Amino acid sequence: MKKTIYIFSIAVIIIAACQPKTKTVPVDTAAAKIAVTTLLDQYNSAWNAKDVSTMTALLTDDGLFCGTDPSELMDKRTLSAGWTQAMSDTSMNFNYSVDKREIRIAADGNSAIALEQFYMNAISQKIPVRIIFHVVKSGDNWMIDFLCWAFIPKNEDIGKLNKALD
Repeated sequence: MKKTIYIFSIAVIIIAACQPKTKTVPVDTAAAKIAVTTLLDQYNSAWNAKDVSTMTALLTDDGLFCGTDPSELMDKRTLSAGWTQAMSDTSMNFNYSVDKREIRIAADGNSAIALEQFYMNAISQKIPVRIIFHVVKSGDNWMIDFLCWAFIPKNEDIGKLNKALD
């Protein structure tokens, strides 16, 4: 019986010793937040400059991109074409300044959720707009793999909007 216990104990020790040791690398969330902020600033600057090629370069190839209309679920190529068409209208001023930005870095430091809120006078002076981004780290670069533009009416205005749509 003692031999069995010793053999079993040795087997357990050997199995435990052979397990791979995973080394957890601490995530520098402050640096990640700065990198994501830089990405969003690049996006906003390119938007305000109507620089579609720069905006498109910030997107992943397999991303999902949503406009304000329920039918606007786009891939990178479709979104870029839409931006090109919209930005070619020189009579429209689509510029905006971010009123509020929030960034949340994932625990592993390889992705983040960010949102920006603002008014865009070319679209509506009364209903704010929110862009929600999901960004991923690819090597040393951060890229946008999801963005969604949405109107965010105030709760007290929803009844008025519903009546206006009747």
